[in-house]
Amino acid sequence: MNRRGRILAIKWGMNPNSSSLGVDVTFLLAGATALAIVTPVIGALLRWRKPVRVDETPPHDTSREAAS
Repeated sequence: MNRRGRILAIKWGMNPNSSSLGVDVTFLLAGATALAIVTPVIGALLRWRKPVRVDETPPHDTSREAAS
């Protein structure tokens, strides 16, 4: 009967040197993080408006003058 090997340790994660997939995943995560940070800033800039000036004098009502 052949003897089978044992699992000595479990490592969580990946080895980016094993393939080019590690580099792709790294740039994907960095790009997604940058996009998540920049998107609300761009949205706030698009929605930002200067306050509208309010004229303190009331508008002249011409309907009363026409009725008299």
